[in-house]
Amino acid sequence: MKILSSIFAVILLLVTPAVNAEPQQVLQLIDYVAVDYEGAVENGQIISEAEYEEMLDFAAGITLQLAALPDNATKAGLIEQGHTLTLLIDNKEAVVKIRQIIADMRHQVINSYQVTVIPQTQPDLKRGATLYANQCASCHGASGAGNGPASVGMEPPPVNFTDHDRYQQRTLYGLYNTMTQGVEGTGMMAYRQLSDEERWSLAFYVGSLAIKTADIDKDLDINYHPLANINKLTTITPHQAEILYGEKGASVMTALRSHPELFYSKGANKLEFAKKKLADVVTSYQNNEPEQAYQYAVSAYLDGFELIEQNINTLDSALRLEIESAMTGLRNKIRAGEPIENITKEVAFINAKLDIASELLGTKTLSAGATFTSAFFILLREGLEALLVVAALLAFLVRTKRKDATRYIHFGWIAAVVLGLMTWWASISLFDISGASREITEGVAAIVAMVILFYVGFWMHDKSSAAKWKKFIDDSMHKAMSSGTLWTLTGLSFIAVYREAFETILFYQALWVQTGEAGHSMALGGFLTAVATLAVISFLILRYSIRLPLRQFFAVTGGLMFVLAIIFAGKGVAALQEAGVIVSNPVAFIRVDLLGIYPNLQGLLLQLSLIIIAVILWNKKATKV
Repeated sequence: MKILSSIFAVILLLVTPAVNAEPQQVLQLIDYVAVDYEGAVENGQIISEAEYEEMLDFAAGITLQLAALPDNATKAGLIEQGHTLTLLIDNKEAVVKIRQIIADMRHQVINSYQVTVIPQTQPDLKRGATLYANQCASCHGASGAGNGPASVGMEPPPVNFTDHDRYQQRTLYGLYNTMTQGVEGTGMMAYRQLSDEERWSLAFYVGSLAIKTADIDKDLDINYHPLANINKLTTITPHQAEILYGEKGASVMTALRSHPELFYSKGANKLEFAKKKLADVVTSYQNNEPEQAYQYAVSAYLDGFELIEQNINTLDSALRLEIESAMTGLRNKIRAGEPIENITKEVAFINAKLDIASELLGTKTLSAGATFTSAFFILLREGLEALLVVAALLAFLVRTKRKDATRYIHFGWIAAVVLGLMTWWASISLFDISGASREITEGVAAIVAMVILFYVGFWMHDKSSAAKWKKFIDDSMHKAMSSGTLWTLTGLSFIAVYREAFETILFYQALWVQTGEAGHSMALGGFLTAVATLAVISFLILRYSIRLPLRQFFAVTGGLMFVLAIIFAGKGVAALQEAGVIVSNPVAFIRVDLLGIYPNLQGLLLQLSLIIIAVILWNKKATKV
């Protein structure tokens, strides 16, 4: 029988027309064997001739499909495994041996051909329930037991989704793939009319029908219970849960199906998200899609690493900078069209560093001290420039006896905070705001703020001469500061704060899920300490700047505005580079994040240009005086 099966497989390979196989089709076949083999053979004996013949047919089909896949380093080994699978089925081996080889084949296919086996966004179980009632219940039954009114006389009968033994072997991707591909020769059609998100939501709902409260309590011990210890649970990604078998794998798969929100939290598992996008970079670049690869590289940084970099920076600033620089280098290599070998090597290097960062973060729970420090510096770093702008504007109005106009400044920054909170709410409730969109918004806002600050700085500096500041004060303030001027100051206050507000909220959201319950109080403590620090800085600016003689006040405030313009210029260019809008050419230069100084040609040239313009204008003014 073994010889006959081998001959049969070889004949099929020789006489069957060329197959345009896809990895997804291979995965669908091996998933069927993993689930259905135990219904064909038991203790070395055939218990269902029909099921057994189907297993032999599927095994031969798997070998054919593997042979038709694109060539790569693992293809020959996969084909050999396909032959071994056929021989094992032919020998009526135990189900555990079949599932062992299938698990390995599945792992190889997924990793070798970069198959995405999890949805990109969190599945909606409520939407899945509605889709099931409308699309599936007529055959599979209202409860999923395979006894719907349309199932009468159907051969083979619809799958019973409440069968717990079959549930343990059935993967979520297998369910999704079946809905996408359909099953030839059965009543299971392809549901391509449903969107990708709808099919995933339906797969998650169907995949949870066999889960009962008792099953969860039995399968999940305290170390992996989704509600008892979320941090340990999220150390295993959905991708790993789907390809991992054994005690821990079964536990996490149960949690994944019943609590997908834990795995798809926007703040959770950012390093794994970055690695997934880096894998997409390699796949796209191999498929001669450099623009798509570049966008994946941008997303790996903005939607993954950047939102957790402050946590890593607290523990190892050199590692954070090394990863950030490597990700910039990867984008430049893609832009330059370097060979795939260079791209693969760079991605491997970044992944190795991300692994170090992941290990550094431990079980994704930061220590109390690291949590406090991260929370403190996130707000201090993001809020300092905005505070300096707002405080300087307020001091200016107070010093020039226009306290009545301070409401314009307050209106600007309060509106920015409110809009930042609304934007954050919309991003988690209505639609996704990508990291690229966030950085483009911040970059454009920074450039606009730079222009206004540059103008306001020179306007104030111009008043520092004895004659001009005296004339300015002697003039009617209401005339000198028209409503248009005041609304310009409002706009500057708004832009300076809004460009930081939304990103700060996202950073805190990512930090929050990186800490345990005890860490939340430390995060709040760090936030409040930063607020207090910024309040003290604001008080000192207001208190001591308004005590300066008017001439010195204008000179100091104008100089501050100019320095802030230089800072915003560097940060605006950096944000647009991170979003992939502007190319970044690294140069050998110092890096000072607080001052917006980054070692790239574009940002440094813009800052140098501003300095040159400032020197020319100042010299021109001094000559006139």
